[in-house]
Amino acid sequence: MRFLRRQGVAWIITILMVLFAIGFGLAKARVSPSGQQPGQAGSYSYYVYDDAGVLDAGTEESLRARNRQLDARMGVVIACVTTNYGRDDLGSFAMDYAQDIGLGSHDFIVVLDISGENYWLVQGSGLVGLFSDDDCQAYAWDYMEESFAQGDYDTALLNLTQALADWYTDHYLN
Repeated sequence: MRFLRRQGVAWIITILMVLFAIGFGLAKARVSPSGQQPGQAGSYSYYVYDDAGVLDAGTEESLRARNRQLDARMGVVIACVTTNYGRDDLGSFAMDYAQDIGLGSHDFIVVLDISGENYWLVQGSGLVGLFSDDDCQAYAWDYMEESFAQGDYDTALLNLTQALADWYTDHYLN
């Protein structure tokens, strides 16, 4: 045990612990479900994830362009996800997905569950005082329900994200 009392040994142990912590942190770093970081070039960029394959390429690009504008002007994004989740806990799925892709406290995520015929809008924790859960339900219903029910997922997402972008403009957060 006298060996551990030496200053050199203490420094070596400290350095090894720091290296271990860095390695552990890098191993646990968040990566989007596609394996790419949000905002990267490629099919899964700027927080648009068409995992169900139901959106037109033009719609995906419009959603990305809107997110680029929101990010540049206000530092916020509206993540858009389509999936074939098909279970009852879509709200939990949306929250987990938002965490996995690293959304901020002033961002939104909207998830369309195609096989489950459901959708969910979640606001970041920094918006709760300005935009309640009831507001999320009302916006989703008002701006998506009709198009979603008809299977027009492109229009549903474009309508909702435009309404949320307008809301951001009226409630500029920065």
